Amino acid sequence: MSHKRIKERTYLNKLISFIVGLVVGYLIYLFIFSMFTNGDEIPDFYSNLSIMFSLITMLAYIIISEFNYLKKLELTTNALHSNISIYKKREKDLLSKAEEIITKFLYHESDIQKSVASSREGSAVKSGVEGEILSISDLRLTVESYPDLKSDTHISTILSQLEESQNTILNSKLLYNEYVTYYNSTIVNVPAIIFLEMWKLESLEFYHDTDINE
Repeated sequence: MSHKRIKERTYLNKLISFIVGLVVGYLIYLFIFSMFTNGDEIPDFYSNLSIMFSLITMLAYIIISEFNYLKKLELTTNALHSNISIYKKREKDLLSKAEEIITKFLYHESDIQKSVASSREGSAVKSGVEGEILSISDLRLTVESYPDLKSDTHISTILSQLEESQNTILNSKLLYNEYVTYYNSTIVNVPAIIFLEMWKLESLEFYHDTDINE
């Protein structure tokens, strides 16, 4: 799975864009004003006016561009957080599917069935939620204990998908926190910090696991 990397805007990039924009703007305004003058020479008044208009234009552009960039960055960061919930929901669905397969597969093995039921009850007591599905560690322990179950292709496929899902969730959490770090540091720098309240920019919280088994 590919992750969208942060498109950072450094002070050097901003400075280069500002200088280039200032020069281009000056030439454009100078050309416009030259259309209203007679002769080959442009009065200093129009030249100074071109500089002033170019400066105002670039300042307005920087402010608008920074606002749009930060809002887009905020939306992207929030979307990454939502994606984590989606990936975790998929992981739970896979666990539920694995539990269903195990129950059917070991239906006639009463001693194993009791072991699975006991594992379910232990998980429920542990988490404080009745009917909690098997954790990944419980699932692997059960599969490793019974060779016939371990050789089942459906279980092998689900275990492979769960491993991939865990890696995806981990990478998503790391990427989200990376975005949060960059966003929080960007909004306290110029020019964003000047318009912090006006733009309603607030620091985002890092992702913390509430369940040690996640």
